[in-house]
Amino acid sequence: AGAPPPRHFSGEGESKFRIVLLAGFETFNRELYRRAADRAAEQCPGLEIWVCTERDIASHPEALGGALKGADIVFCSLVFDFDQVNWMQERIADIPIRFVFESALELMSFTQVGSFTMAAKPGKKQGMPPAVKALLSKFSSTREEDRLDGYTKFLKSGPKLLKMLPGDTANDLRRWLETYAFWNAGGTENIASMFLALATEFSPLTPSPSLLPA
Repeated sequence: AGAPPPRHFSGEGESKFRIVLLAGFETFNRELYRRAADRAAEQCPGLEIWVCTERDIASHPEALGGALKGADIVFCSLVFDFDQVNWMQERIADIPIRFVFESALELMSFTQVGSFTMAAKPGKKQGMPPAVKALLSKFSSTREEDRLDGYTKFLKSGPKLLKMLPGDTANDLRRWLETYAFWNAGGTENIASMFLALATEFSPLTPSPSLLPA
């Protein structure tokens, strides 16, 4: 089963902000993510980070469940297994900020960054420009190919959409896109910068400027 997921934390006392990262099919990158978590935690006392993989759902459900319970941000990538998706859905619904990338569409619909969400809102009209509305509406389509197409196009056109959205929504979409950019770039420095950017945006903590993204 292996060792349970470790807690990355520096400073004294209790943590003030917790991020849980769960990466599927990424076991080979686990040590990279752990190094990034150590680096970010050292630069930001009070920041607590848990780095997990989809294997922990079966091997260490209590440790992973405990980390998720009380998390401020959850970050998921490449989680597709039906049972794993169901397990995660039940445990992340109450986490305030949720980033879900390149996973089962049922899990990606749990994405929530401020006013930006990928969840369908039946009967609620959204005051968005037609181009934005048409693209985001694909996420609530009953056709899986439409939803996947919408997600793919969204990653490519997101920066242009920022100019078409009201202030708060554009800000939240920007946070989502910037987080995805760090994650997609990969590498220890980018993942550490992603953790610190999330702490800067969403927590009362003040990371050391030496690692803050420009």
